[in-house]
Amino acid sequence: MDGVNSGGGSGTLARLIDDYGEYLAADLLETYGIDIRDLLVPGSGVTPRWLLVQIKNLPITSRFYSEKRGGQQFRGWDESRYAIVAVVNAVRALQFTYVAAHSKQKPKPPAPFPVPDSSVRKQSSQRPGSFAFIAKAQLAAAKRRKQVTG
Repeated sequence: MDGVNSGGGSGTLARLIDDYGEYLAADLLETYGIDIRDLLVPGSGVTPRWLLVQIKNLPITSRFYSEKRGGQQFRGWDESRYAIVAVVNAVRALQFTYVAAHSKQKPKPPAPFPVPDSSVRKQSSQRPGSFAFIAKAQLAAAKRRKQVTG
């Protein structure tokens, strides 16, 4: 985040921190032992591009990806959890079919096992004073300085 190289992912990282900072901080510390505050420490070796690589490789069950998918109700939901729910629903359907075939009265169909609801999504924005807004302004100012001097 030296303010000169906009190709390093600073803007993207700033937006992610604005929208999901509390989740990223916890996930990066828990998963990799990375303190996101080290990004602001010169010489720490933590660069925006490197941090983005780490974020992209967080597990799908992480707080960050859960929030991106629609909320913390997605926490812990990976492919295997959805597969288990599909098996549970299939067993319930088979039980219903068996009982319905061997009963004089039609039984009530089983309710599907509940899964997280993604109908509510968090809207992101670059608010004045936000990390992304400030980083974008600093990058633009550095670019202007570079054009004037270079």
